[in-house]
Amino acid sequence: MDKSRNKVLNGILILSFLHLVSLWGLKSEAAMDFYFPYIAVDILCCFGFLLYYQQHWNVNAVFFIFFTYCAGFIISAIGVNTVYSVNNVFYGGYPFGPFVFQGTLGPKLFNTPLMIGVNWLILIYCIGILLKDMKFSKIQKALLGAFMLLLYDITLEPLAKKYQLWWWLTKKDPLSLYNPVPLQNYASWFLFSFLMLLYFNNAKAKLRNPIAPAVFLIMFFFLVGLYLF
Repeated sequence: MDKSRNKVLNGILILSFLHLVSLWGLKSEAAMDFYFPYIAVDILCCFGFLLYYQQHWNVNAVFFIFFTYCAGFIISAIGVNTVYSVNNVFYGGYPFGPFVFQGTLGPKLFNTPLMIGVNWLILIYCIGILLKDMKFSKIQKALLGAFMLLLYDITLEPLAKKYQLWWWLTKKDPLSLYNPVPLQNYASWFLFSFLMLLYFNNAKAKLRNPIAPAVFLIMFFFLVGLYLF
């Protein structure tokens, strides 16, 4: 038991340290440009640790990971590839609203970073496990988790353009300093999160991971740290 707890604690400490280094780099004017690519590295590190600490591997667990990754990537790809403009006014971007990905998240396929599916997978997986043993119905847990992910997105959106993740095309000038986030983005985040968490709660895979709740908290407080420091 002590060895198991130490193993989990070591993982949490390593991830916390990596995110603190990235936080310092992104808040340092001298190092900011250098550290932009490490946002994707942080996401990959979280994903790797989650795979390592997943306790029960079987076909259902692998399918859940594959399906959730694909769902997150596909819905993002649909969004970015359905944007169109009329007289320099942007429309579409279903279901989130008109937006375009920038370069921080790494290589793209269909104008969509491959990493975006990993990010969706991490969030759904971590929140699902965080709420898994709570004494609520499956629908109630999915609703609560969707609210938590909505809060995460509300925290993330003001940082997205500054750190070259994506920008919103909701004004005639897509390069303007401030483009408001469309309300449909938040509604779509909530709905998609709810459906994916409902899938998590009904999946036959034995999804257990002692580090998953900490990974979500590390990612969330990393965003908070970008505001505070």
